[in-house]
Amino acid sequence: MRLSQPLFRYKPFTSQKINGTVNFVGHRTHLQTSYKKTVAPIFITNGSNAPLTTKLAPCNAITLPTLSAEDDANNANNRTKNEVSNGTSKGKSFWGAVSLIIGTAVGPGMLALPALTVKSGPFPSSIIILASWLYVISSIIIVAELCFESMEQDGVEEMSFTSLATKTLGSGFGALVALVYSTLSFSLLVACVAGIGSIFSPWFQGRNVLLVHALFPLLVGILIAFFPFKTIDVANRLLCFLMLFSITGLVAIGISVARANIISSFALASWKISSILPIIPVAVLTLGFHVITPFICKVAGNTIDEARKAILIGGTVPLVMVLSWNLIVLGLVGTNNIPATFGDPMSLLLSVNPSALSAVQGFAFSAMATSLIGYAVSLPKQLLDTLELVSEKAKACDEHNYSGKVGLASYSGGSCIGNSGKVCFKGSRNVTMVASTMRSNEQACDPIKVLVTLSLLGFSVLIASFFRSMFSRALDLAGVYANCFLFGIIPPVMAYMQQSKKKIRKSIIPGGNGTLLLLFIVSVVLGIWH
Repeated sequence: MRLSQPLFRYKPFTSQKINGTVNFVGHRTHLQTSYKKTVAPIFITNGSNAPLTTKLAPCNAITLPTLSAEDDANNANNRTKNEVSNGTSKGKSFWGAVSLIIGTAVGPGMLALPALTVKSGPFPSSIIILASWLYVISSIIIVAELCFESMEQDGVEEMSFTSLATKTLGSGFGALVALVYSTLSFSLLVACVAGIGSIFSPWFQGRNVLLVHALFPLLVGILIAFFPFKTIDVANRLLCFLMLFSITGLVAIGISVARANIISSFALASWKISSILPIIPVAVLTLGFHVITPFICKVAGNTIDEARKAILIGGTVPLVMVLSWNLIVLGLVGTNNIPATFGDPMSLLLSVNPSALSAVQGFAFSAMATSLIGYAVSLPKQLLDTLELVSEKAKACDEHNYSGKVGLASYSGGSCIGNSGKVCFKGSRNVTMVASTMRSNEQACDPIKVLVTLSLLGFSVLIASFFRSMFSRALDLAGVYANCFLFGIIPPVMAYMQQSKKKIRKSIIPGGNGTLLLLFIVSVVLGIWH
């Protein structure tokens, strides 16, 4: 039996010799009506190149019963049905991926936009938002293509952004990316707590500021710590319904009440760099959904084309919402209130026409509440993984995990010459022990995750309560120093390094390395200039 050109790039092994098993899955060729499956021992030696030839043991080879053509056809049909059912059970849902993108893109960044776009006016800000969307979508598609390439190379169903950076740029840089990602998520968590506290403050005048900011985070912490995930999911869906209802009502009220203001606002236009540049980081933060892109690649479908379609469709809806939101809010605020509310996003939103105030408050609360729930659920796990990556605790597990697809195999002699199939390496008995250990550690970490969740919410409440301008500062940190670095600079660098190692599939983004260089330069300029 001869190993043909490998399907996947070989990862260097830590031991000099590894014993395993080759599973040969035969295929009918040359119009044969039957085929055989053979199981033979194999060893893989360490080195720069994997061995190209293995020998079958003459006495140990196991020949399985020969199947008839009718049985083989039935088995093929059964395999097809099983593949379909497995795809459904794994939750492949194109429109589910689209809805997830829409829900993620609507967050605290969207609420801060009007305070920045009010300086330039509706028309210039709309052009900048559209350009930012093109920049974001290009970067996200690059991440999706890298995810699919790595998923195929490693034979896994999902590849996190941190794992992707670690695989492409090395463990040291991967740890840095994980730290920046945790900083980004915590900044957005603080922004959500501060924004919700600003909405509650007029309703609880004279009350302790710390108590007002702690009301909703305390409720979220209780839900996560003491209730099943279904309860959290129901609460999140109700908030999403409130958000959609509020934005629909806001657009309707804005068109009917402030039509004249909206039209007249187009006469105010400023193309100064100082008016335009601050919009870009927050617009990128608002329209971006890089964090869930690896998960989108998992649930959108089995091909990169399906993921691209989900990204384009799901990313277009938030663009329309952001443009509508920006136009309506600027029209409702009017030019008279701009000096009094300049620089404070939440004060600007709360100064709109009284007839639309309830819709604005409902949309702002639901948008930040859904984002807060998402960050509170995902950030503790990310933080624990980051600490584990930095301390290199996962290294021992990685050294013993040798499972994976090796390459193609074909018979070089005998009656089955010409038949081909896949070679799978099943590792050693340590895999079972490692999996068992990981499951026990995961169960043991549940109380730790609850403690970390409550601690993160508590710190967020303290920061938001005693630093009243923290909403803007947190979004500024997330939008520039974390978001531009993590999702602006890193994807082009990873794509270039991946292309230099191995030619990946043709990208939907034109321009090749020139486009990657342009995205990189834009991100660096935004970070330095701002």
